[in-house]
Amino acid sequence: MTASNRKIAFLINPISGSASARKSGTTMINTLKQEGKYNIFEPQNPAEMLAITKDLAQKNYEAVFACGGDGTLNLISSQLLGTETAMGIVPLGSGNGYARHQNIPLNWQQAIKAAQNPVETVRDTAMLNGFHFLNIAGLGFAAKISHEFKQEAHRGFKGYVKTVLKNMKMEPFKASIQNENGLWEGDVWMVDFCNGSQWGNNFRIDPGARDDDGSLSAIIFKKISPIKIPVLGFQLATGKANRSPDIYRINGSKFVIGFEGKKPLHLDGEAFGFIEGQAVIEVVPKSLKIWTPG
Repeated sequence: MTASNRKIAFLINPISGSASARKSGTTMINTLKQEGKYNIFEPQNPAEMLAITKDLAQKNYEAVFACGGDGTLNLISSQLLGTETAMGIVPLGSGNGYARHQNIPLNWQQAIKAAQNPVETVRDTAMLNGFHFLNIAGLGFAAKISHEFKQEAHRGFKGYVKTVLKNMKMEPFKASIQNENGLWEGDVWMVDFCNGSQWGNNFRIDPGARDDDGSLSAIIFKKISPIKIPVLGFQLATGKANRSPDIYRINGSKFVIGFEGKKPLHLDGEAFGFIEGQAVIEVVPKSLKIWTPG
């Protein structure tokens, strides 16, 4: 079957990423429209994006390409779980953590080649208190940064660094984390539950993570002295975070984390309100088809 008669759609988030990413998205839209091979959608809000994706899956589209950042991928993938419709990825976000984890080219011309010559695999996803996530979800410092970054006028890597530096004084909190392999208790700065390997921009929180093995990793950042932050940043950027004595890693298929009070939450890097007292996190094995370029 040729690309021209395959049922493939592209959903583009018009506000994803930096100014340069939005410019690339506009160029891509114009190019695809001129070629006339695919259905192109430009939803104006999350509700519209969810509705379009659900409709395309019900119409048995072969693939829906999520064109945006991790938040866009989260929304689109949530409507494709357990269906025969695969998700393609065109990275147009700020960090593009899940795209980088899947080794998707950041150049949109290269990324859309998956529509012509796809390699299809089936990947795990995960849930936190019943809410879907694709890559990483968690609470504590990283979640606070997601909430603050949402208010930043300037997106992209520089805006993210600025947000991190402004919020370095966040205090740790006591938590207990239990899974089928045991119980961990202590003071934590943040806890992220990983299906993928990185937050984005090649900051790899769990370098060896797989999303096809039926398990997740709880990455626990213990109380960290401010003077050690640059070292930790270097370890994350070079894929050596697992060597840090300030990070503790637990593998499992289901976790229960308990804590006092309300904590900020993020799902795939997007601020997602607050949770109080407890969260349950579990893997959903082999639940999403992914297309990558062949």
